[in-house]
Amino acid sequence: MSKDITGYSRSLLVLGNLALAFWIILGAIAFWFYTAVAFWLFLVFALFIVYVVLRRFGCNTCAYCKSCTMGFGRLAGWFFGKRAVKDTNNKSALAMVALVYLLLGPIATMLLVFSITQGFATTKIVVLLCLLAISLYSGLTWRKNSRSANRA
Repeated sequence: MSKDITGYSRSLLVLGNLALAFWIILGAIAFWFYTAVAFWLFLVFALFIVYVVLRRFGCNTCAYCKSCTMGFGRLAGWFFGKRAVKDTNNKSALAMVALVYLLLGPIATMLLVFSITQGFATTKIVVLLCLLAISLYSGLTWRKNSRSANRA
């Protein structure tokens, strides 16, 4: 029995994409504390990678989708959905997902920590905590659930 990864709940679709956009903005803000040019370059690059390239990987054909999400369901699933809704068969897309995790997680965090060491500000700490929280939450969605693995 193959699992159906094309049915995305409306809440995952909407909340997942809002959270992804918020995560990109947090990463861009980390670059803003470094320089405004880096902010704009990162923001444009991250939005392009996620909402153009990666979304296109998620929407390669309409023949398999129950409800047309134009790739937005797959985006939400990759970053915030349960493991069962993640498309792990598309290796090119998974490489892009890994790149996005690298950009939004460790790179943005390291740049923000460097910025904090250069000059302390409460807003930097708040952005850092939010960035770490959303990165951790998203990363934990990739864990295998031991109860569901035992049933399969």
